[in-house]
Amino acid sequence: MLQAALFDLDGTLLKVNTSDFMKEYFKKIALAAAPVVEPGRFTRALLDSTNVMMTNRDPALTNAEVFWSDFRARLADCHEALEPRMDDFYASEFKGLARMAVASPLGRQVVQAALDRGLQIALATNPLFPRTAIYERMVWAGVADLAWELVTTYEEMHSCKPHPEYYQEIARRLGLSPEDCLMVGNDVEKDIAAAAAAGMRTYLVTDYMVNPGQEDYRKVADWYGTLDELAGWLAGADWEQVSLDGQALARVRRYLKEFDAGLAPLVLNKATGTVEEAARALGVEPGMIAKTLLFRAGDGYGLFVVAGDVRVSTKKVKELLGAKPSMATPEEVEKITGYRIGGVCPFALATEVPVYLDSSMQRFDVIYPAAGTAHSALPINFEKLKAITRGTVVEC
Repeated sequence: MLQAALFDLDGTLLKVNTSDFMKEYFKKIALAAAPVVEPGRFTRALLDSTNVMMTNRDPALTNAEVFWSDFRARLADCHEALEPRMDDFYASEFKGLARMAVASPLGRQVVQAALDRGLQIALATNPLFPRTAIYERMVWAGVADLAWELVTTYEEMHSCKPHPEYYQEIARRLGLSPEDCLMVGNDVEKDIAAAAAAGMRTYLVTDYMVNPGQEDYRKVADWYGTLDELAGWLAGADWEQVSLDGQALARVRRYLKEFDAGLAPLVLNKATGTVEEAARALGVEPGMIAKTLLFRAGDGYGLFVVAGDVRVSTKKVKELLGAKPSMATPEEVEKITGYRIGGVCPFALATEVPVYLDSSMQRFDVIYPAAGTAHSALPINFEKLKAITRGTVVEC
């Protein structure tokens, strides 16, 4: 069950052009340091030491300790005079950079929605800045006064994004397991893929999405949408269903990783209750949607994976199962398959059950069975589906 929501700051709760902001930041802090050290030398040292800090994965050293150890070595002749100037910059001049950022009107709303649902909240911004600078940016975003359980700063954290250790440390400090945490962010690699690697559920905010690798984020995130959609989702989500969906999707992803790392489920931004809805959401013809149906016959069951435009022959099911069949109840479906109706995946099942594959699906290069939830689908070819399910090919 979800118990905490982690929020990225820049690009998620705060609209900011990171490139422009960093240029102005380096210009201003170098100017503050100019009476002590030549600006070009200072900026190079600051960048190099920040890069060293970003690679830190030593749990015995905070990011600040790593940064200052390296930075002092680079500026050994002047660091004693420089350090108080940097402290003064963050305490007084950093706030002048507020003009480079714009608070999202929905940022506070989504965080408040998480609080209203009883979730702990943590600000999971990349901990590259001192506490004073991070809290100042929280003021710009209009969220500084909220009841944050944890704010990640470089004085306290022991790694940075995109290392999974960063997210695992947050979970430990909240007293939770990673799977009890939802990471909300706009960066596909640093926020979503990294948090998922740590075992967290993820929600990708698409308003100001960062995706330099052009990854298909539907294969990475558990949910995605705009800040406005996130606010509604947080306010109305069924946490039990969210938790079950997260567990089911994670189980399918683990199974696929062992079978063929090139296969990955697609997450849709809303549940699809019919073949036609799924086809529209994926932009494919209905026949390519692979329905997974559980039949009961006597004391036995059979799982049939059928093209979306094909109707299963009751006579054929009876012939295969040896008794008059009926559709399994929702309770039976969940017990036998481990998935709820609408999201039944034909593999990684809770129990051993024979699987039958409709031969007509071979006419398509790609078919789309559900991947454990009603808002997911797995693009796969027929031969791989046959291999992963160990299914028997039949004419339905």
